[in-house]
Amino acid sequence: MKKFENKVVAITGGGSGLGKLSCEMFAAEGATVCVIDINAQTAGAVAESIVSAGGKAKAFAADITNESAMEKLFAEIHDTYGRLDVLFNNAGISPIGTVTTTSYADFRKVLAIDMESIFLGCKYAIPYMEKQGGGVILNTVGTFGLKPIPNKVGYACAKAGAMSLTRSVAIDFARSNIRCNAICPGFVDTPLNKDFTGEAREKFLDSYQPMTLKIQPEDIAKTALFLASDDARAITGQAVVIDGGTEACLYY
Repeated sequence: MKKFENKVVAITGGGSGLGKLSCEMFAAEGATVCVIDINAQTAGAVAESIVSAGGKAKAFAADITNESAMEKLFAEIHDTYGRLDVLFNNAGISPIGTVTTTSYADFRKVLAIDMESIFLGCKYAIPYMEKQGGGVILNTVGTFGLKPIPNKVGYACAKAGAMSLTRSVAIDFARSNIRCNAICPGFVDTPLNKDFTGEAREKFLDSYQPMTLKIQPEDIAKTALFLASDDARAITGQAVVIDGGTEACLYY
C-alpha cells in the first residue's frame, strides 16, 4: 500500500516549481491532491497531468492572502472529499531589499504571502482536522527565517514569523493529534531562483554552502513526504533544514 493512500493532501503554490513537484510526488504515493494556486490555468494543468498519469488530483484557484477565499477553499475541499489529512503551505515570494529600499507596500505584500497566508491556512484547515482526529501541516520557511542575510528584510521577517507560527500551531494542537513542522530549504534550483545563474551563482554557492552538491526540488519534496507520513509521527514544532550544511556554520 502506498504511504498516502486514502489521504487528502492540499498544497499551495501547486501550479509551479516545488509545489508542482510536491503535488506529483504525493500523488505518486497514492494521495488525492488538491492543487492550490492563484493561477487557475497552471493549477489545472498540474491536476490534469496527475490524473493523466493515473493519479488523483483537483485544481483549486485561490488567493491565499484573502481570508474569505481561504475559508471558502477549505470548506470546498472538505465538501468534496470529507477530510483533509495534510496541508502543505508552500507558496511564497522572495523579494530583495533593506528597510530603506523596500516600500511599505512591498513589505506588507511579502508578509501577506509568506506569513499571513500560513496563518489563514492553519486557521481554516485545523477545525476540519480536529473533527477527523488529526492531521499534518507543513510550512515552507527557508533558512533565512532562521538566520537572515543582507538585503532580504521582508522575506526574512515573514519567514521568521512563519517559523514562530509553526511552533505555536504545533504546541497549541498537539493534543488534537495535529503535527506542524517547518521545511527550511537552502539554495535550491527552483523558479524562485531562476534569475540567479552562471558564474555569480557558482561563486555564491562555493562561499555559502559547505557541501558541493546542488540541492534539487526533489530533495525538499522528499523531506515533505517524510514529515507528512506516519514515519515522522513524533516530530512536531521543528525546523527541518535542507541546506547542505550552510545554517550549521558561521561562515564558510
